Amino acid sequence: MKKENKNIGNYGENLACDFLSKKNHLILKRNFRNAHGEIDIISKIDNIIVFTEVKSRYSLDFGHPCEAITFSKIRTIKNTASYYLYINKIRNINIRFDVIEITLNYYNNKYKINHTENAF
Repeated sequence: MKKENKNIGNYGENLACDFLSKKNHLILKRNFRNAHGEIDIISKIDNIIVFTEVKSRYSLDFGHPCEAITFSKIRTIKNTASYYLYINKIRNINIRFDVIEITLNYYNNKYKINHTENAF
């Protein structure tokens, strides 16, 4: 991954965590990885574990950030979420898959956040 892409990704994830925290989410884990995939943010609100994919872009020239989430990526996220629940012995709880899109200007001083709950 190019350094610029990693930087915008980290910045976007920081913004997303702040956004979720302000909506009363408890951030449980960031960048949870296993051999098959990664989940950007895992949080809890009420009695729901939320697995959030964060997509950040500087412009919409190449489409909306969420358009980069393929069916293959969705399958990977769901499998990784199942693994997280398994290793943490979490059962009998509601889960949800959200997407947060962040569009930034090139100076990183203005941004727009779009949060889609139950995205897939």
